[in-house]
Amino acid sequence: MKKISAEKILSIEDTKGFLEKVKKLNVLVVGDLILDKFIWGSVRRISPEAPVPIVEVRKETVLAGGAGNVCLNIVDLGADVSLCGKIGDDINGQIFVDILNKRNINHSLITENNYATITKTRIIAGSQQLVRIDHEQIKNLISSELEKIKPFFKEAIRRSNAVLISDYGKGMITPSLIQFISREAKGRILTVDPKINHFSYYKKVTCLTPNQYEASAGIRLPEPQNQESINRLGIKIRQKLKCRNLIITQGKDGMTIFTETGEIYQLPAISKEVYDVTGAGDTVISVLTLALANGFDILKAGLISNFSAAIVVQKIGTATIMPVELENIVRENIREISITKY
Repeated sequence: MKKISAEKILSIEDTKGFLEKVKKLNVLVVGDLILDKFIWGSVRRISPEAPVPIVEVRKETVLAGGAGNVCLNIVDLGADVSLCGKIGDDINGQIFVDILNKRNINHSLITENNYATITKTRIIAGSQQLVRIDHEQIKNLISSELEKIKPFFKEAIRRSNAVLISDYGKGMITPSLIQFISREAKGRILTVDPKINHFSYYKKVTCLTPNQYEASAGIRLPEPQNQESINRLGIKIRQKLKCRNLIITQGKDGMTIFTETGEIYQLPAISKEVYDVTGAGDTVISVLTLALANGFDILKAGLISNFSAAIVVQKIGTATIMPVELENIVRENIREISITKY
């Protein structure tokens, strides 16, 4: 075990070069689509009807969540993106499409009758999330729906530098879709933010990015309690799935990177203040994918995505990062960060 200065891995010049070159990149995103609604207000009193707070609403906002948030992270950094997913033929589905159109996100969406667009509504008072209300109807992608998106996918993959799978376990990701993607994306960077029940789908991909709980549950092992057990867990996942690289995100403890050459690196969390982890995994895999497509090795790509996560957890709600924020956080912190190599 030894300590390595992060400054030896990622420089300010690397970061600036990445932010400039990212404008020439194109990523194809495939995954579950969720409409994120936020009700913002304040609490001044408790209800006389029940022991619950009364939220005085100030505003309401809507954002593209799930794979949609991944796309917003990518376009906010300056790259182009294409999106495949599924919505319902309803008002929330139209709101989702409107968001994509306003951001000029190229898309091919399956719109299904008798299906409600998955929607998460968060009620936030000040900086505190009080409750989340989920409306979801999980229906797996069927063969006829897959056939509808194949032409778009084949055209999008032709001009893309990478393919990103954002798996929220809401029905879009199926074995037949993964088989199709693996065949068509052969030779491309393929990154996956996996869901527990779908771990076995993702063999020989470029990189998986589960969190600590997903990583252990995905291969039916107890959740690790220390860094040594995380290291053992990551080795087992790579052996089982034959993925080239693996990143296990650890929240306040940072992330651990497992490379295709068998090296293990632990990166500490950078953010001193965590307000909301909503969508942090989306930011990590978005920046990671862009960095790999830019030619960064997995350690440098993981490090810059770790800085990105530090930005987004300081924001309330589903959020993205801007280029200037990424450049600033690297400049202000890179000299203070040490990476542990096992």
